[in-house]
Formats: sequence, structure tokens, C-alpha cells
Amino acid sequence: EEILAAAGQVGERAGLQIQRNSEVMITHLDPALGDRGVWFGDLDRAIAERPDLVEPYLHALVRTDRSKFTALHAAFRTAGTFLYVPPGVEIELPLQTMTWIDAEDSAVFPRTLLVAGENAEVTFVDRYGSPPLGRALSDAIVEIHAGQGSRVRYVALQEFGEGVTHLAVQRARVGKDAALKTLGVAFGASLARAEVEALLAEDGGSSEMLGVYFGDAEQHIDHRSIQDHVGSRTSSDLLYKGAMRDRSNAIYTGTVIIEKGAHSCNAYQTNRNILLSEHARAQSVPNLEILSNDPTRCGHAASVGPVSDDELFYLMSRGIPEKEAQRLIVFGFFAEVLDRVDIAEIREGLEQAIENEIARGDR
Repeated sequence: EEILAAAGQVGERAGLQIQRNSEVMITHLDPALGDRGVWFGDLDRAIAERPDLVEPYLHALVRTDRSKFTALHAAFRTAGTFLYVPPGVEIELPLQTMTWIDAEDSAVFPRTLLVAGENAEVTFVDRYGSPPLGRALSDAIVEIHAGQGSRVRYVALQEFGEGVTHLAVQRARVGKDAALKTLGVAFGASLARAEVEALLAEDGGSSEMLGVYFGDAEQHIDHRSIQDHVGSRTSSDLLYKGAMRDRSNAIYTGTVIIEKGAHSCNAYQTNRNILLSEHARAQSVPNLEILSNDPTRCGHAASVGPVSDDELFYLMSRGIPEKEAQRLIVFGFFAEVLDRVDIAEIREGLEQAIENEIARGDR
């Protein structure tokens, strides 16, 4: 019951898989989708039953030798999820995986492999959670292959308890005229690091990358992003926003690359942080690497600062108590991201999570 409650509500779901520690507990897919050729479930079972679907894509984007953590993942991978959507198949309802840790001193190595065929459409939610633990490790890898003309939405929702270290590598390949929209959420774990990359490999592809994070106590949250434009007439737009409280610390490092030979590209990158306590810290390091001589439009912006005294004074002068005024300012800060989350249940869940974080700081 605790795991099912943590999995949350994503409206009606087309499929659900729950992994507890290193074991897959539940897998369900709408039978009508199975009849249309959709494959969803345990990655190990997919490797055994459908190697023709898995082998061309597994490890193609995140190589084993990428880092010591990906090598560790390859050596100890525990279960994982495979989703294949055939060409032309549009799935209206989201599919979801829940990775739940409740064993002390444990380590899990989940892997998600998502393959969307030509002109397919799918929404996938990867959820991670746990109670507070003395010590635990999550080393996760996500590979997303968005085929020509496909529409893919991917959400990583990280809500681990205190004591968990979460390391994630998420890399996507966006095909010709395909559109990828990702949302990364980090509310939990004592240490959370996510590397998020979009490879715009062919002409006309687009990537929208959204991020929301809220740190407290002594949390450390580290985001690293790459928007790599190989194809021409490609576009990418990144917006990450975070609030930090107590002695928490956030680091964001982002790179936009326009490869040689790519032309008529648009790339934007924005990271903004609001500090709610004197000892909270945030750093933002945006980078541009424009290797192409052809016309392109690129921009980046970054900011770190406390709640605006002017905004606070204005609201309080209208009779709004200080704590309520600060709450309104924080919600307004996140609104730019939340307004772009087009899954209603996820957006409402984020609003409630932000409300809970603010209330925790008021106690």
C-alpha cells in the first residue's frame, strides 16, 4: 500500500510497472495496446523475448565506459523498464514506472529504455521514491530514442527520502522532425545528480527541457545538461528553476552545442534560483559552443538571489502577512515552469509538493 500510494495518481494510466529495490513487483499494460504492438515491461524479459527490439538501442546512447558510475551500473543493473511504441501508434494516456527503495544500505541500478517509432506519440513517467533511509544508492540510466516525426514526453520525478544518493544519466536522440519534451523534478535524496542530454541528430527536431527542484536541510542538487544540435533547423529550449533553503546547495552546469554544418538552429537555456535562507547556496554555469558558421540564434540566462525585498514589501503593504507573501512569491517564481507542464496531474502534484516544501520551512 505504501508503494502504491507513493506511485501517486497520474490519472488513468495505459501501463504501470513497480520495482521494489531490485525486484519488479507489478507490470501492467492495457491489452488493447499490446494488440497494437506496444511492448512495455521488465527490461530483462524484453531482452529475452524481444532481442530484435532491444538490442539495436540498448547502450546505444549511454555507453558503459562513459563514467565510473555507468560502468558500475552495467555491472550491477537491477531490472529496469523497456517501452517500445511501433510506428504510427499514438498512446493518449501516460505509462509509468515506480522505483521504490525501502532496504537500508541497499543499491539499485534501474534502467529505462524508451523507443518511439516513426510518427508515434507517447508520455512516460519515471517515478523514484523511498522512506527516509540511513544510506542507499540509486544509479539510474535512461535512454530515449524518438523516431522520425514522433512526439515523446518524458517525466523523471525524484522524491527519495533522506539518506539516499541518486545519480542519473538521461540521454535522448531526437530524429528528423521529432519533438521531445522532458521534465526533471528533484525534491528528494540527500545528494541528487542528474545529467540530462538531448542529441538533436537530424534536421527539424526539437527538444524542450524543463526542470523543477527544491532543496532543504543539507541537500546537494546537481544538474548538468547538454543541448547538442547536429541537424539543421533544430531547436532546443531549456528552463530549470530551483528554490533552496537552510544549508542546501544547488549547482547547474549547462552547455549548448551547435555542431559544424548545422544551420538555422535556435537554442535557449535559462536557469534561475531563489534562495530562501541566508546559508542556502546556488551556482549556475551556462556555456555556448557554436562551431557552425551558418546563421543561428542562441541565448542563455542565469540568476541566483534571495526573495526580492521590493516584491515582499509590495505584498505586505497590501495587507498580506509576510509568510503568505513569501509563499506567493515562490509560487510565482515557479509558475513559468509549471505553466508549461501539460500533464494536469503532474502539474497539480508539483504545486502540492511546492506547497508542502514551503510549509515545512514555516514550521
